Amino acid sequence: MQANQSTTSLDDIQPYQVIPDIYPHLYSKKGWSWAVKQRKHNGLAKAFRKVGKQLFVNTRVLAECIDSQKDT
Repeated sequence: MQANQSTTSLDDIQPYQVIPDIYPHLYSKKGWSWAVKQRKHNGLAKAFRKVGKQLFVNTRVLAECIDSQKDT
């Protein structure tokens, strides 16, 4: 394993619907809904994983995506 590679735990994986409840200071429900729909265009796509019909978010990767957006 590389030194800069982090591990992902199940605690990092959340159903996409709960993100505005967990992080209300980052996204309103309406804002999050729009961000999810536009994830392929807004730089958040790599934080999402589809398992069957369910959509999940890796919160660690989401934080990295948000952090990288502030640099642009």
